[in-house]
Amino acid sequence: MKKLIAALLLLTLVGCGMKPETPSMTETPAATEAPVETEAPLVTEAPSETEPPSPVYTDWSKLTPYEPGKPIFTLHPGYVGAGALEARDDYGALLPYIGAYASMERYVISALPLYGLVTDKGEIVTDPVYSNIYFYEDCLVLYRGDPLGVGGGDTYFHGPFSRTLAAPDGHWVHELPEGYFVGNSQGKIVTAGTDGSLEIWNSEGEVTARFEGKIFNELFGEGFYWGEEGGPFLDWTDDRVGYAISYVVKGQYREEPLRAYLDLAAGTVSDTPPEGYPEEIDYDALSRARSETRPVPPTVDGCRSLSPITDRVTGEVYYYGYNRHLDSHALYDGAGNRLLENADLTWPFEAPRTLGAGLYAVLEDGCFCFLSLADGTTVFRYPMRTNSD
Repeated sequence: MKKLIAALLLLTLVGCGMKPETPSMTETPAATEAPVETEAPLVTEAPSETEPPSPVYTDWSKLTPYEPGKPIFTLHPGYVGAGALEARDDYGALLPYIGAYASMERYVISALPLYGLVTDKGEIVTDPVYSNIYFYEDCLVLYRGDPLGVGGGDTYFHGPFSRTLAAPDGHWVHELPEGYFVGNSQGKIVTAGTDGSLEIWNSEGEVTARFEGKIFNELFGEGFYWGEEGGPFLDWTDDRVGYAISYVVKGQYREEPLRAYLDLAAGTVSDTPPEGYPEEIDYDALSRARSETRPVPPTVDGCRSLSPITDRVTGEVYYYGYNRHLDSHALYDGAGNRLLENADLTWPFEAPRTLGAGLYAVLEDGCFCFLSLADGTTVFRYPMRTNSD
């Protein structure tokens, strides 16, 4: 009877178009007892490897290939390369440019620049071989790192450097193989020798007076540098008398400085001031006099304060400061008109802002540039080299 019922059930299934499933050889008994699905589960997302990427269409004709700024400069007929600056009458205004720098990321400053000289027409006079160039009222001083040079109170840690003293326009030039710079004011330029001696120069590069080192060695001791911490220091308020003071005398610190007075014309030294001169300079009075003649900056929205900066060639006074609306430093004329944005040259270089002959220095795309304040054109562009180039 049971065999008859099983046969009838099998015929019924076949007649409905279905066939019995037989368990796989790998299935366990438990698996054969579970319901078996006859359809694949619904797949809502195709595997990523089978899905073609979405095309992105670009109109390359609308893109301009990147091109760095091209150099803009020529070589002056008096170009000396890495050699010493030569005296000439045809330079015109000389300006410093940064042409190379060494990375100093682990030090106090991030970059150590090397300077060269260029004219206000964009003509290079020297390669960037100087560690610093300082411009003063009547002269410029070039500093070149030199293991055979000398120290001095005019440099950090006393050198060694070789120095060149020159006119601001280069019409006279003197090397200082055994000397260093002390100061420039009132038409007098003062340099010193490593023996403590002093030389007084006029604005034409001529020595007008000399003071032997032994004079100051007897007063202050030996082995000192003019301008170093503790002294001796030299200052003057006219072209006649120099004030020398030192808080360190023969190796000993003093509460009251030792004073000496120099006749800048005659080259003599005394322990008392000449008739009509005070024992010491009244710096407070000098400061008050300077404040009375200090130019008044314009009022500019976004600038809390503006500092004057004078074009040493034209004498024109400009103003520099941070504008919070621009989030950058900017340069303004006396009426408060903005001439330049992003006018900050101090990063990554600890360098002063450079302005001269109506030109202002900026950094653009790895290049040192001079822009004309009159029309904004680029007069000079020099790609700066690095120590990794």
